[in-house]
Amino acid sequence: MEDGKVEIIVGTTEEFILGYQLTCQKDGKVSLSQSFADHSHTGSVRQIAISGKFLVSGASDEILRIFNLHSRTEVGLIMEHQGTITDLAFHGSRYLFSASQDGNICIFNRAKWECEKTLKAHAGGVTGLAIHPTGKLALSVGKDKSLRTWNLIKGRRAFITNLKTVADSVHWSPAGTHYLVVKGSNVDVYEVSSGQVVHSVDFKEQVTSIIFIMDDIIAVGGEGKNICVYDITTKLEVVQWNAHTMRIKSMRLIPREEAEEVWLVSASSDGTIKVWKLELLSLSSGPKLLGEVDTTCRIICMDVYCPPQTAHKSKILKSEAVPSSDEDSEEVEVIEAPQSHKNGSSVESIKCKRKKKVKKNVSQGTGVEGSSTKEKKIKVA
Repeated sequence: MEDGKVEIIVGTTEEFILGYQLTCQKDGKVSLSQSFADHSHTGSVRQIAISGKFLVSGASDEILRIFNLHSRTEVGLIMEHQGTITDLAFHGSRYLFSASQDGNICIFNRAKWECEKTLKAHAGGVTGLAIHPTGKLALSVGKDKSLRTWNLIKGRRAFITNLKTVADSVHWSPAGTHYLVVKGSNVDVYEVSSGQVVHSVDFKEQVTSIIFIMDDIIAVGGEGKNICVYDITTKLEVVQWNAHTMRIKSMRLIPREEAEEVWLVSASSDGTIKVWKLELLSLSSGPKLLGEVDTTCRIICMDVYCPPQTAHKSKILKSEAVPSSDEDSEEVEVIEAPQSHKNGSSVESIKCKRKKKVKKNVSQGTGVEGSSTKEKKIKVA
């Protein structure tokens, strides 16, 4: 892989991890060419998470595998869980969180890939996990129909909320002032200050992927073939388009130098990966398809690898702490504070401009109804 090249990496039902290098063309389009293929797992690859040079994958074989994307080698594996891996999340450059059908959430120190804390989270299994941008809190949902808030400074449970139904996933907003809980076709928007649902929207089909484009704008993909961009502040659908022929399994953003545009990557069960360009000041005008590739596999999960030359510049704040074993044990250093948002002042400017535009067009209708170890070389293609 050439320096500075972005890679889109997917996990598949066929047990593969596949990498695709993104190359910009002179006509403004992009091409996606396979850069590597790995078949280390013995079960479908359910989750992928990337931080710095490391990629961690989790599968139905209950194993976490660690890859060094700089050297293109597998550097180790972790056998901490006794169930299918259901979620993975890095926080900062030092810590990895993993969730499993065994009901546990494990916190690993990336320095030695050791488990420093195991949270007994949900009876029946964890379905979703999200780390607050500050690293002080975590949210988890599970088969026990509960939403749990975790104090990561003390390493213990803080609150339990009864959801009355099983939630599929949970997501923090970039600013950490709101979080989303996905339950089937419904997305509940919670406000942190009150801990209450301030808005709920039914997307009419099961939501399978969701991502924040901005702090108040989300992209939602479901069992159908469309992607919907939705404003959780105005409670209006911004735009919706036909993206794939089967369900949307994952969406990610690619960092851009241009503050007024964003590249959205979508991956589907139909085996295709597509790159879309969205103009933040005119989201309602719809996306532009920049490029696509057919992996010929059934995609389950995806993440984007941005080498140092193209990655966000980070600002590390003060570290916090988490107990390493039981709830009353001595605290050890853990959890770095979040990376700052690239072009933060520009983003605030865009939000102000967008609000003015939305105010002018707020009378327009919406199509969505809202309501309050040993190294192993990775095979290079």
